Amino acid sequence: FFIWTCWKMPYDVEHEITLVKWYVAKVGTKQADGTFKCTFGDIFYDEEAEQIFESLVGSLKAARRNGVLDFKGQMLLMPVHKDVELHLLQPLPE
Repeated sequence: FFIWTCWKMPYDVEHEITLVKWYVAKVGTKQADGTFKCTFGDIFYDEEAEQIFESLVGSLKAARRNGVLDFKGQMLLMPVHKDVELHLLQPLPE
């Protein structure tokens, strides 16, 4: 059953990156250049984001690999990295 379920519901990286963009913008602060910044704690403790992301850290790392997001360090763990700044590098579409 488990193997069949995994094949039926593939992980969509592009969709996860889009969700990262919208949630960083939702909990973050808009910058003068149209980008957004928030902390890892802001997005981690957002009740809606809690329900959406199966692996928040994995989604954030995928967004960074694709040049959408920037943050310092290799791994984000709570509560140690709650104040690490996440910077959405691309403005959201209007």
